[in-house]
Amino acid sequence: MIRKTFLAFISIGIIAAGVSAQAFKFEGHNIILQVPSTQKSATCAIRYAPPSTQVKIRDLNPSTPLNLKPCNGSSSRLSFTGSSTASVRADSRSYQWCFQGEDATYEIEFAGDSFARNVRYIWPANLSANEDGYYNIKDFGAKGDGRSDDTLAIQSALAYMAHRNGGILRFPMGDYIVGGTPGFEGLAVPSGIVIEGVSGLHSGASTNNVKKSNASRITLRGTNRSLFKVGECTERVTFRDIELYAQNSNRTIGVEGSGAYISSQGFNFERVSFNNFYRGIHVQGLPQSNKQWQFDYVKIKDSRFIYNTDAGLFCDTRNSDWKIEGSLFITPRKTRSQNANAMHFERIGMVLIEDTYGGGFPNALGGTFINILDSGNVTVIGTQAEAMTNSLVYNAEGNQYAGDYSYPITFVNSIFSAPIIFKARRTFVSTGSFYAGDTFQAGPEVRVYSTGDRFCYDGFILKCQGRAKVNFDRATVVFMTGQPSEGGVQGHPTYFGTDVEFGMPIKVPSLNVNALPRGKPNGSLVYCANCRRDSTPCRGGGSGAPAMVVGGRWSCL
Repeated sequence: MIRKTFLAFISIGIIAAGVSAQAFKFEGHNIILQVPSTQKSATCAIRYAPPSTQVKIRDLNPSTPLNLKPCNGSSSRLSFTGSSTASVRADSRSYQWCFQGEDATYEIEFAGDSFARNVRYIWPANLSANEDGYYNIKDFGAKGDGRSDDTLAIQSALAYMAHRNGGILRFPMGDYIVGGTPGFEGLAVPSGIVIEGVSGLHSGASTNNVKKSNASRITLRGTNRSLFKVGECTERVTFRDIELYAQNSNRTIGVEGSGAYISSQGFNFERVSFNNFYRGIHVQGLPQSNKQWQFDYVKIKDSRFIYNTDAGLFCDTRNSDWKIEGSLFITPRKTRSQNANAMHFERIGMVLIEDTYGGGFPNALGGTFINILDSGNVTVIGTQAEAMTNSLVYNAEGNQYAGDYSYPITFVNSIFSAPIIFKARRTFVSTGSFYAGDTFQAGPEVRVYSTGDRFCYDGFILKCQGRAKVNFDRATVVFMTGQPSEGGVQGHPTYFGTDVEFGMPIKVPSLNVNALPRGKPNGSLVYCANCRRDSTPCRGGGSGAPAMVVGGRWSCL
């Protein structure tokens, strides 16, 4: 009995002596994740501090001792600086540091560069192979309770994913508060990132659902700041199934892109709500490169832009291509202090807007659905805007350099009742669309190519009874087809190309000799109802003759 007890005691002692806390492995780079705006040369949003930089490690669990050790096979250097702090320096060849610890996360901090002075993250242990590439924001310390500030947790997750070359960052149900940390500049987004929520309704959705908020929401606190930022050298970024919300719309931005030298491209927004910002998405080329920066290949699908006081989308870079599909823009009332536009393009390469709706309210009209200073091709298909001050405004500023006939603005199968205003030369092509009687406000330098459109000629068209039929204002109608009565537009010449074959007789205007207009160009042709044949200039008293301007005078044939 004594022998058995003794052996049992020895066995327990051996087991106890072999027990030690689990060792987690931590690897990383000295990643600086920050979007500058004053760079004088190419500067990416993701940069690296030199491997000689001292990385401070801080214990987040004071109840246990700081028990760290170097990783096997790593040449990174680890040293202790206090009871709860240590430091590590990266390997000079791989730029990577590595250590082992007993806790699941540690805080790391190091000196940045001239744009980001100090860098601080919450750094988790390496994930298992099954989890790699898929990250839960709560593993980085985020609460999502609508009260705690989750700025550091989200920025840490993005930096960690940059170290791992991208992945999917998931936001479980909750309201994640951002912007409460001192010196907050916006959450910088690296390449290859997917920010994913749980979808749901946007805040304040008009349904009978008792809970009026999105299942996953990231909320921005404060004013004059951006929630997310995208800088140079960034590619393949996706936001989906999430709401971005601002507590205050004073100069706040949901996603801001800015750069000067190296392009960024491949951005997708799928089922994203931008709610209560100054601008939902704002992209700008910086002045040091004359706004030539490319923020390219942008796709917005099934997204909502709700009550953004200046614009849902705002783009001010010369090289940018956008596709906006199946999306909704609900604007606030336009006032002197807020433009309340749906989309604003200062400069743009190409835009395709398809199956998209925008509007304010009948007693609170929004601003302009599409506001353009200058652009390349703009194509609008199957789209509608109502309860807006304007449907389209081109060159609202009256810039003398804006406008080019080379790039058409094309509308297909769309409905617009508010004015379409052109203040520069441009080619406008429209097919199968409906416009109210006073839609167009344009000068003669605007060329309108119209096929099968409805412009309130017919009194049976919706809401056209009794309307003033201003139609194209002073624009030049290049070609128009529709009902027989629509073959000509009063006050507008209709031009045809060369080698036109007509399938029926051509009727030209009939005038008396004293009504023949002066100053018409050579080649102008009418029928003079009381003119004599073979008279130059045309003389009255005859039975009628064709009249043509030849050498500046009307000559009757």
